[in-house]
Amino acid sequence: MKQESFKSLIAVLTAIVTVLGATAACLASVAVSNAGDADFAGLNASIRAQKAEIVNYVYGYEHYRAFTSYMRYNEFGNLMYDPAADPETDARNGAIQREVWGLASGISSVFFSPRYINPDGQYDLERELQEAFAQDAQGADLDAAPYFEESDKLRRQSSFLTSTMIAFAFSFWFLTLAQATEKNIKFLWAILGSLIGLGGIAGIIIGRFLL
Repeated sequence: MKQESFKSLIAVLTAIVTVLGATAACLASVAVSNAGDADFAGLNASIRAQKAEIVNYVYGYEHYRAFTSYMRYNEFGNLMYDPAADPETDARNGAIQREVWGLASGISSVFFSPRYINPDGQYDLERELQEAFAQDAQGADLDAAPYFEESDKLRRQSSFLTSTMIAFAFSFWFLTLAQATEKNIKFLWAILGSLIGLGGIAGIIIGRFLL
């Protein structure tokens, strides 16, 4: 009777180990699948970020080119003033001056934002690019790093859970050996199989929740 009880217990433990091994395999497979999804999402975010940067650079340098035209016309207007000019020349210079300053004013109001002009008169292109990217990030997910970090985490989980499957395989082997053995050493095999199975359970918990 004791022999039959022992074999029944080992059969139950073997079934549990088999189910746990299948569970570890399923969790490892899900982790790999989710890692692939995270990689894909990260790649999309990276592509969107690159696209936003390229577009912003194109517009930014167009604005910078307009700024240089503004500075050229503005400086040309300043050079038209000649305190020693006769009235006729002064009137002609004044007309040209108003015209080029008007062009400069039109350029500054249409083709770039004067708020990016620093107090020293230089155009802060870098600030414009940073603000444009920040504005793009408000409307779309451009940060790929969290997705790739999540992917790495999920792949670590998958690798750990896969190694846990090996533990359950050893546990299954020892329990099968205990069930097939008639000598007292079967208790040693049963204990080893049970302990390794407990280690596999701990591995599932660690791999699923702690990594």
